[in-house]
Amino acid sequence: MKEKRRNKGVQNQADRKSNSPSKETKAGKTKVTAPYNFIPLNETIVEAQERPDCDCYHMGNNDIKRFNGYIECQLENLTHLYIRDTYTDEELLKKEATKEDNKDNPEFFSPGGIVRIPGSSLRGMIRNLVEIMSWGKFGPFEDKRLFYRAIASNSSLDKEYQRNMSSKDKLKNSKYKFNAGYLKKEGFNYYIIPAKIKNGTQFKQIAQKDKNKSFVVEKQENNKYLVISGHMNNKKHDWLINEPDFTKKIAVSNIDIKEYMLDESRYDDKSQKDDNNKRDGNLFRLISISNDNMTPCFYVKWKDQMKRDRISFGHTGFFRLAYKNTIGDHIPKELKENEVTDIAEAIFGKLSEKNSFASRVFFEDAFLEPGQRNFLSEHPLTPQILSTPKPTTFQHYLEQEPNGSLNHWNTRDKKTRDKKIRGNKLYWHRNVEKWEKNSSNNKKLLTQIKPLKPYTKFRFKIRFENLSEVELGAILYALNLPNNCRHKLGMGKPLGLGSVKITPKLFLTNRESRYTMLFEDDSWFLATEEVELGSFKRVFEKYILSNIEEEVLSLWDVERMKHLKTMLDFSKDKTWNEKTKYMTVKDFKNRPVLPKPLDIKEI
Repeated sequence: MKEKRRNKGVQNQADRKSNSPSKETKAGKTKVTAPYNFIPLNETIVEAQERPDCDCYHMGNNDIKRFNGYIECQLENLTHLYIRDTYTDEELLKKEATKEDNKDNPEFFSPGGIVRIPGSSLRGMIRNLVEIMSWGKFGPFEDKRLFYRAIASNSSLDKEYQRNMSSKDKLKNSKYKFNAGYLKKEGFNYYIIPAKIKNGTQFKQIAQKDKNKSFVVEKQENNKYLVISGHMNNKKHDWLINEPDFTKKIAVSNIDIKEYMLDESRYDDKSQKDDNNKRDGNLFRLISISNDNMTPCFYVKWKDQMKRDRISFGHTGFFRLAYKNTIGDHIPKELKENEVTDIAEAIFGKLSEKNSFASRVFFEDAFLEPGQRNFLSEHPLTPQILSTPKPTTFQHYLEQEPNGSLNHWNTRDKKTRDKKIRGNKLYWHRNVEKWEKNSSNNKKLLTQIKPLKPYTKFRFKIRFENLSEVELGAILYALNLPNNCRHKLGMGKPLGLGSVKITPKLFLTNRESRYTMLFEDDSWFLATEEVELGSFKRVFEKYILSNIEEEVLSLWDVERMKHLKTMLDFSKDKTWNEKTKYMTVKDFKNRPVLPKPLDIKEI
């Protein structure tokens, strides 16, 4: 009877909350700032032209001319620039470390002791811009499933969590929809052994006995288990789970196990303990230290988008629940179409089961221009601690309706189509570089770096084969940005690191003439000459505008490209640093929606 009264009190409290104004309605009053933003998704894909074979040089036909040659680029960093180096095998042996410790190497990227910028980093930066500028497909991306927990916030996500984890009825004297049992390992497989049902329930909450214990499971004399989840404000109870019912067994699929392990936030150890009371909540670690390959857990059954039976589980009652949709489910199908080849794929190559082909552009490493001295920071610097970008911040990563309830990763519209992601994520140019003093706190989060000082100059080449005017124009469009626009490269972008200026020169090679002569004066005859960039950029621009049916003078006049230009603009004043800083935890409380790039100017 006491248990029923307590449930009724909780329910009445929930009903009062549901009738109170949602905090989401107040979110618009919060000043929203972030060092990143998104370029809106394109609604259509511009398909690439016919792609030539890669086994010979093509002169082209009357419709599509082909070009070979290289683009010579000067790169100058306008802020500190950092790309982490790796330890050699000898250095790792000397340090008695593993390759995982490369993250602790403060040196700038310098294989063989020669400072350089890897061609792979340059390639990734330019490919991303080509994809955006050419109305390409969205990708590549990590199509992972996210997890969430929302309690007592009275938000749309809180209501979603309650809908899946608790119930308003008093069925079996319980307000919970989740079950209790034991995660058990048998060979290479995992199963959940349900707890026995007694008095209509598998578990109950009991008064908290020891507030100092956290993330601990304790076996009781009657084979029941006490689960102590951890300290929380106003917490008064722990979970007591009935003994296992070995007559029943639920198989846990490999995909459920994999997605659980990928949810790193679930078992992030903030206590820095190494004993059995380590605060990580990782069920698989708890199994590894148990005597019977088993640990108590809570679980919920559900079905995913493909109607497959799934199961989510956790170490405590209100555990982190899997979203039914993955990130990829929120990307329009036409932007993932494998049968279509976009311009970025045609240039940079494609790998798929049905249609794979090689790249026709080759990025060399960027090396220092001669004569430069003292270009590296003399001593290692400790940058401001940054957390990993969190797609769980759905009010930023998903499109939102104005003045409405927030869309989250389970939200579907009236036509049963998922809400779209915001688009391609880029970082603002900022002139803020905060270096922390050495501290003994949060040692696992601190790192040291030796970045390049501003105004260090490099040179590199991009070699290309059999590119059409449109394709070559796409590369040049991404390299040769408008006035005051700059690229972002390397680590520490949210802090202001990595703003670089690239100045390209185009050189074309006549492959037919290349083999008519061997020498020219005292050097090899290369049949290469420098040509103007503008004509190729205009051909690319015209091709895109005609395919997206926009009647504007320049591609940069299209709304989507205006957002991109705003994000690439380096000529911001000091007030821009305030408009693009990370918000505090308090600012995030009401989940304010991030404005689009063009709207940031008005904040």
